[in-house]
Amino acid sequence: MNRESQKRNKGGKWEISFSPITRYSIVFCVIVLIIIFFGGAILSINQMKSKAELSLTGSDALISERVNGTIEFLESLADLPEFYDPEVPPIDKVKKLDQMSPHFGYMMICYVDADIIVYSDGSEPASLASREYMQQLFSTGQRQVTDSFAAGADGATLNYTVAVPLQDEEGELTGCLFSAIYFDEVEAILERTAQASGSDATLIGSQGQIMSSSKGVPYGSPVMEVLQDYTIFGTTPDKLQERMLAMQSGSYWSIQNGSLCYTTYQRIENTGWDMLCTIRFWEAFSEILPSLTLVAFLTILVCGGLLWLVRHYIEGQMKVVDMLVNSIGELEKKIYQNERPDNVDFNEILRLTSNGLSDSLTGVVTRSVFLKRAKEQISKLDSQTVSALLFVDMDNLKYINDTCGHSGGDIALQSIAYVLREYEKKYEGVAGRYGGDEFVLLLTGLDDESELRGILDEIVLRFQSEVGSGGQSIPIKCSIGVAVYHSGAGLEEMIADADEALYYVKHNGKGYYHIHQN
Repeated sequence: MNRESQKRNKGGKWEISFSPITRYSIVFCVIVLIIIFFGGAILSINQMKSKAELSLTGSDALISERVNGTIEFLESLADLPEFYDPEVPPIDKVKKLDQMSPHFGYMMICYVDADIIVYSDGSEPASLASREYMQQLFSTGQRQVTDSFAAGADGATLNYTVAVPLQDEEGELTGCLFSAIYFDEVEAILERTAQASGSDATLIGSQGQIMSSSKGVPYGSPVMEVLQDYTIFGTTPDKLQERMLAMQSGSYWSIQNGSLCYTTYQRIENTGWDMLCTIRFWEAFSEILPSLTLVAFLTILVCGGLLWLVRHYIEGQMKVVDMLVNSIGELEKKIYQNERPDNVDFNEILRLTSNGLSDSLTGVVTRSVFLKRAKEQISKLDSQTVSALLFVDMDNLKYINDTCGHSGGDIALQSIAYVLREYEKKYEGVAGRYGGDEFVLLLTGLDDESELRGILDEIVLRFQSEVGSGGQSIPIKCSIGVAVYHSGAGLEEMIADADEALYYVKHNGKGYYHIHQN
């Protein structure tokens, strides 16, 4: 039976499976997509740092501007002599301050005398001696910026208070001025910053309590309780609180509600407040996701386009191959049968099969082509099967040339090549003319050495025949050296072993074969 690795479709044409090409193209495309999105994830992580720091800088700048501006404003008012003049009634001082409050966007600006009594227009004076920040101001003479607290007539309105002392020329404390900043104003700053950068901004008071948060953390919640719910890398909630109390800035990575987060924090100038800004991975990744999706879509288009071009090119080449295969198939029907016909038109065979790589006389491939093809096949041999290299030498070519002329010798060589090509086709091997009256044949995929010996017996028997030419009978006799492939053997080694086996046959009777023993 002729062993063929190729297959034909119902139309008789040779077909090639595009499944491996498609499969590898899909795998390649998937790998590229994974690389694209993995690169996007790395880029998002890098951007998380810069966005969080930018958000923190923006929030800190806006809040610091408001607090420092208030301090400078109150200190400029504290330089006015009228606030030290006992002849000016407190109510007159209050009226002047009340006119300024709406203009500068404060909830109130108030005057407090040396007895810590606050005055307001239309209301009775009230004592602020119970307020802790007032006690600190009057005991230290230092300005105060408070955490947010409830104030006003309803006792529920939240605000931040900035107070500066009033000291006369002798350095005596005569009272203070204070203003209340709207709580909603600071909260609006956090919300704007969060929306602009996609971050979560949180303002923490001097006692470690949440004063304001853009991510909905309840007012007054201890920051330690919030941090305990997170998985923090490289530090602990206790150490974070210590750093904040020490007015140190820093950053940390954490897992919050299943999302990777990056948080940076620092103390706001002239206050006891800490600002935290957190960027979540998915918020950062979602910003570049449209660009990644576009790149991924273009990648799929490019891969699909390349696959179509490759398939189109291969189909075009297969049309040419199909024409050649059909021609060779017709030729095989004529010449490769179980028995060689008596009248073989070798010239016609050579004309149909020669492609410039074959020997012009015999039709088998040249020595250089054989070496190249055989080396490629040997590199792919399966060690579970038997393969062998045959070194064939014609024993009586000189006798035939002397008896029948060179034309008779040519016919004998062509007849040997015919037999070798027949076995080349049967056993997926390669046959070549090594030089002069020497031929080589590589047989592959045999079941065992017993099958090899059976083939060798057949070949020897067919070589011990006669070829008719011009009314003459030309006897053919050949000797064969055989090298069986073993794991790791190369072509040069097999040729050398087969040549050694041939030498043994030549010196022990000729006309038979010998298998080289390793």
